Amino acid sequence: MSEVIQQWIAKNQGILEILLDAYVIVDKGNKVVHFNTAFTDLCGESYRKVLKIGNFCDLFKTTSCPDNCPAKQVLTAGGPIRLDEVNAASKAYPELITIIGGIPITSDSGEVVGSLLTIRNVTAETQLQKKYSERKQESVTDGLTHLYNKKFTESSLRRAIKANSRDAKGVSVVMFDIDFFKKVNDTYGHQAGDYVLAVTAKILREAVRETDVVGRYGGEEFMIVLSASDPTGAKIFAERTRQKLQETRMEFEGKHIPVTASLGTASFTEKTPYAQFPNIEEIVNDLVKKADTALYHSKANGRNRVTQFEELGVAAGSIPQKKAA
Repeated sequence: MSEVIQQWIAKNQGILEILLDAYVIVDKGNKVVHFNTAFTDLCGESYRKVLKIGNFCDLFKTTSCPDNCPAKQVLTAGGPIRLDEVNAASKAYPELITIIGGIPITSDSGEVVGSLLTIRNVTAETQLQKKYSERKQESVTDGLTHLYNKKFTESSLRRAIKANSRDAKGVSVVMFDIDFFKKVNDTYGHQAGDYVLAVTAKILREAVRETDVVGRYGGEEFMIVLSASDPTGAKIFAERTRQKLQETRMEFEGKHIPVTASLGTASFTEKTPYAQFPNIEEIVNDLVKKADTALYHSKANGRNRVTQFEELGVAAGSIPQKKAA
């Protein structure tokens, strides 16, 4: 069998020489038969030591070794494989993230006698991408609640309104404000206030759909952008969320903190194509203003309630339309 592999190596030597990644050829017994310098560097062993150790998993241990190591996966598949973000370890690198590719080595009769594995070390790239993603997430989220910040939430509202110009399914804004939050801070302390904000954020996060966006708008105020939502749907969502918060028992350092919220909703359901709107900012500002008006109505009428702007019958500005020619 080793002779068959050697014949395969001789036949494909030209291809092996141009491989830039580390590569290793392993027989059916998981013994390393052939490899390049990049593989010895990856293992942290000399050429002779690699041959002496012999077993692939003893040189380069992945999380699936030994029972289902990459070489065995090639044999099982009987064809090419690609494994992304494989965690591994070697003498040279205690922690590695790699991309592993493999193809079976076959005899002239078609019998699988071993496998060729290519191994690319992507640890640095993966960690860099992770840091970039974390920094990007930090730039659009609120540190305490881990919800989106005001800037990102308003940008999401702009995108939702633009999308609505195509599908005309409606966009709703829900303004959510914790009642008597200053009293919570004054009575129980600012750490208790932070706890209330964090629990409230969790309730809101769990209440929205994947297509919706919830953000901390400032202090104890939150904004929820509901895609494909009409006034009725917005009110149902707001009422359900208000009730969930009221029913949630919050305790901080053994003290019960009763928490409620006032909410206001407003919806954009115009079907006029987006190109006809004079300014997207006017639409965003007007919609937020209407939701705020509804919120203040809830505050002024006993708190712990939902007010729908469309039911008020007041004019808080109207969605701008293109003037008739």
